[in-house]
Amino acid sequence: MTNTFFPHCSESDWQTMPMVAGRSFDAQMGAFEFRKVSTSKAQARFSTNEDSRNIQYGLHGGFLAACAEQAFYLPLYTDRCVALGRVVTIDFNMQFFQGGEIGQDIIADIELMKETGRMGFTRGTLNQNEHCLCSFNATLRKLAPQA
Repeated sequence: MTNTFFPHCSESDWQTMPMVAGRSFDAQMGAFEFRKVSTSKAQARFSTNEDSRNIQYGLHGGFLAACAEQAFYLPLYTDRCVALGRVVTIDFNMQFFQGGEIGQDIIADIELMKETGRMGFTRGTLNQNEHCLCSFNATLRKLAPQA
């Protein structure tokens, strides 16, 4: 898979994110699904299992933060503003509201608030069974496509 991959997102059907092979953190997170909801809005769906639990047998906050980090660039990606892997995080804030349960999917709702030539500003929530687990916002630096 090259870094110039763009999804075909004219529809809002769920697609599997192409993940890198090997031992990187991204590869360890595993596959997740995403879809374009509308211009500047996207969703991601993450499965949960015993690997995502904390010591209290709920979802680990680090797992939730990693899900948000995997998802917050999706509006730029589905609108074909950046290719796969062509953003870096400048700033990321997250607020936790309640715990989540193992074995139930997490849905990330992400919105692009503002885009400039080199930057993207997004916000979103992670939800499980229509309960908001946390909210987040991020500032992203768009990288040039790789040759």
